[in-house]
Amino acid sequence: MTTTIGRTVLLCQDLDTSAAFWAGGFGFETLFRGETEGFPLLHVGPGRVDEPGLWLVPLPDGATPLVRFGLPNLVLYVDDLDAALARLAAIEVEPTVGPGSDDETGDRFAHVEDPDGHRIVVVQLGDAAAG
Repeated sequence: MTTTIGRTVLLCQDLDTSAAFWAGGFGFETLFRGETEGFPLLHVGPGRVDEPGLWLVPLPDGATPLVRFGLPNLVLYVDDLDAALARLAAIEVEPTVGPGSDDETGDRFAHVEDPDGHRIVVVQLGDAAAG
């Protein structure tokens, strides 16, 4: 049996603002934009529609985004943390934590937040992960 993660849902105040963050910060493309039973949604991701991605869904009226008390909503792996942080800086997003590193694994990481306050841990795996 094979199981693959499809999508993670993030509640957003503004779909266009959120889509611009994911496109500018991480190069995610819009894979689908439309409605399901009258409910708008936006599917973005780094690959194809059948690969892992994000469903950006508008917050219900009067609701606030899910902020997990400092815990991350997502962990993204990148091949070059410095390039990822430079891309984020170009859209005026600075790390809230780091960049830092784990001496034991060689992993490098930073935490950033999307426009709705979702915390994203961006990780470049070190040499220990290759073994």
